[in-house]
Amino acid sequence: MKKLFILPLLLFAALSVNAQNPYLPLWEHLPDGEPRVFEDPDNPGKLRAYIIGSHDTKYTDYCGSDIRMWSAPVEDLTQWRDEGPIFTYYVDGQWDTMFAPDLVEVKDKATGKKTYYLYPHSRGWQRVPMVCKGDRPNGPFTPINLTEDGRKCLPGSLIDFDPSVFIENITNKKDKDYDKGYRAYVFYGFQHSTACELDQNTMYSMRPGTELHDYFIPASASYGKVRDPEGTQYPALYKGQNPGEFNFFEASSIRQVGNKYVMVFSGYSGPEYGQGSTNSALRYAFGDSPLGPWRSGGVLVDSRGVVEGENSAKLITTNAAHNTHGSLQEINGQWYVFYHRPPRGFGYARQAMVAPVKITWDKKPVAKGGTVKITGYDPYTDKAGNNVWTAKASDGTEYTGAEVTSEGFQIYGLPPYAYYSAGIACFMTGGTNSNEWMQDNHDIWNNSMDLAGITNTGIVGFKYFGFGGLVRDTKGIKAFKGAQKGDGTTLNLNLTPGGHGAFKIHVRLDNAWNGEEIAVIDVPADAPRTANIYKVAVPAVEGLTGKHAIYLVAEGADIKTPARPQWGPRRGPQRPQGLFDLHGIGFSKAGEKFEAPAVPQVTIELNGTKLIIPDTPIRFTNQNGYTDQTRYQVYGKTGKDGNTIKCSASAPGVTFKIGNVVDGRCAIKATYNGLTKIFLIN
Repeated sequence: MKKLFILPLLLFAALSVNAQNPYLPLWEHLPDGEPRVFEDPDNPGKLRAYIIGSHDTKYTDYCGSDIRMWSAPVEDLTQWRDEGPIFTYYVDGQWDTMFAPDLVEVKDKATGKKTYYLYPHSRGWQRVPMVCKGDRPNGPFTPINLTEDGRKCLPGSLIDFDPSVFIENITNKKDKDYDKGYRAYVFYGFQHSTACELDQNTMYSMRPGTELHDYFIPASASYGKVRDPEGTQYPALYKGQNPGEFNFFEASSIRQVGNKYVMVFSGYSGPEYGQGSTNSALRYAFGDSPLGPWRSGGVLVDSRGVVEGENSAKLITTNAAHNTHGSLQEINGQWYVFYHRPPRGFGYARQAMVAPVKITWDKKPVAKGGTVKITGYDPYTDKAGNNVWTAKASDGTEYTGAEVTSEGFQIYGLPPYAYYSAGIACFMTGGTNSNEWMQDNHDIWNNSMDLAGITNTGIVGFKYFGFGGLVRDTKGIKAFKGAQKGDGTTLNLNLTPGGHGAFKIHVRLDNAWNGEEIAVIDVPADAPRTANIYKVAVPAVEGLTGKHAIYLVAEGADIKTPARPQWGPRRGPQRPQGLFDLHGIGFSKAGEKFEAPAVPQVTIELNGTKLIIPDTPIRFTNQNGYTDQTRYQVYGKTGKDGNTIKCSASAPGVTFKIGNVVDGRCAIKATYNGLTKIFLIN
């Protein structure tokens, strides 16, 4: 038994890292992310990675009023910057809700000027086909196909659900579009796939003389069950290709890989690797042209986190399901799949995720037997020199898609000597309620998410920690030191006991069931029900090479907890009860402090009365149009002959700006680490 120490939470933040999964702050809920790489308009010659998505700010339904963008320099994928709401639309007294967008760059061949076309997927009545353009990737953007009154789209506007646009650059002088320099294609549809070539002169209507490709990719009602009308023909498929292999649901996106094209879409997956059918997965098809014909490639990523189960007897899922949306993007020579996850299966607080993939293709055209194969990627596996990752069980089932991990862009493993929120856990199984553990968060000062109510036999996994270190900057990730012999490495768990008796946490390396047990944390029955850091020495991680998973296995009394359905109108987190809540994890060296981040708590007094500040911000409505969850409604009675307002915070670094009281109302701005909350006093 390793010696155990308990420390109260300290007040200053530990080292923070920003490239893990989710790779945006844990309070940010950006689903439907479309990845792009464009030249940085403020640093010519430098490239930035952009993620353009919808924004889950309503909390009682999908998305919000804005198209949200974040970006990072490709040379440092830990430095993600919020570009803000790059587009909103207001008409007739309310704000449109925006669903999954796309953004493309077109370069004028004669002048070299770049124009960016945004396809925001407005859900406003008669405005779904809206298209906008701007001179920078981050806007501003102006609609180009609306009537003069701004209420509906112009005739010829045909783009519908989940638009994806592909720009085909033309370099062949004999091509009819050589002088123009490009062709444009659009793909869209919900449970029904459609595609066409766009008119380059409008970028919102079909090109004259071309045809609409309806029933483009076969859609399914569940895995293998085609939902399109019986007898539907699919000219965009190769002859002999089984329509039931595609399983299109929504979320079209297309990329070029070598001399071929890859169509990515949300599609039903699971039974082919022994799991239930879900649309919480991305699939792909490949062909020789943007309009096909296509062959099915299979699953690209299943956001449920498919892995080998105990003794590799069968495959299991380790995350809750809802839906997902994303695409492929090459950055620094490495291909990634971008997708989103739903905390505890909750579809109105989705988060941006990423995983590396291995793409192999040959020069042979698909028409002559050429292929594109996409699998999971692991830089430390070297099966026949190809770094392929798959999950294969002894029953013969194999999942070949991307691995769901805690790493994000840190594909060589997370630097171990840092604090990480429990919200980056990628493996949750066992117990009585593992799909309910993950709680969402919307506090912009709190880059954290809890796993609440972990029960007996519950397992939480973090894949992976880079105990072997990284000797040089690689693929946009900075070098870091691993755990070396003599470091005196300690594992630190930030947790709150649930008050249901004593319990143990078994710490296992690399395998949740059969991995080496490197430590045990004993928590006594009388442990205080407050957040504390529990520490235990783990010398076994020192001197390891590469990266390794850490699993926490709970052992204690059984606790009966009511089960909630995975699907349904869950309006907010309902924290389950269990042995403990996990807040964070990390490693430290001997003699070094390990400190959990402190979240400043604001106190506001109005005329000597302490006001009650709600835990949750004001949500977006189509009437208020809020694009951020930074405003808090606070109620207090102001006086007629002057008011005294006092503000304070529980931690240093918070600045306040108190507005004037007008008509009994006042706005107070509190800023911490450059992020501002607004308290609206009525």
